[in-house]
Amino acid sequence: MLSNIHHSWTSFFDNETNQSYFIDLLKNLDTKYQTTQVYPKKEQVFRVFEIDLSQIKVVILGQDPYPTYGYANGLCFSVNPEIYPYPKSLLHIFREIKNEFPEFEPENGDLNRWKDQGVFLLNTILTVEKGLPLSHKNIGWEKFTTKVIQHLVSQRINIVYLLWGKNAHSIEKQLNNSENLIIKTSHPSPLGYTKSGKDFIAFKNSGQFRACNHYLNANMQAQISW
Repeated sequence: MLSNIHHSWTSFFDNETNQSYFIDLLKNLDTKYQTTQVYPKKEQVFRVFEIDLSQIKVVILGQDPYPTYGYANGLCFSVNPEIYPYPKSLLHIFREIKNEFPEFEPENGDLNRWKDQGVFLLNTILTVEKGLPLSHKNIGWEKFTTKVIQHLVSQRINIVYLLWGKNAHSIEKQLNNSENLIIKTSHPSPLGYTKSGKDFIAFKNSGQFRACNHYLNANMQAQISW
């Protein structure tokens, strides 16, 4: 599972793989992959870490992978290229981008093209069982992904954090607001798409993708071609 991680993450994983919680997590996962249907494929669980840490410009936090066969591919909100129609959350993401960039026409739902531009597509829980959202909650993933964010914060500044939904909002306390751009919205799912709250705006009509690119441009970084 760890064979394709970019070398820029080596020191982080060297530390985590010696921690008891992570050892237990991998053992637990090994059993689950043998006894149940778990997504994504085992070799894609840590796919998000194929990205060079020094190239990360945008962080998007999801919840857990799609629990539907053939959908999850190791990047949050992303699906395999052949999947159509798109899941509702991804459809709303594309709809919002289209609203901000009328020329936008996605080739497919595989967001690897974003990863290649420096978008870190991290779920807070990296695996799920078939048909059971959040089935791998509290098995160690949340501790791991919190440490991922802490490590990223310690290494990099001027990153755009797009926090979608309550689960992602919880990570804000790990961030340095003065050294990064943090945009908090509701989740793009049908239940959250139009909702706003005391400290976050609705995903719909949020203008966040243009705001992201404006920030990157102001900080001498290449904008994302969404």
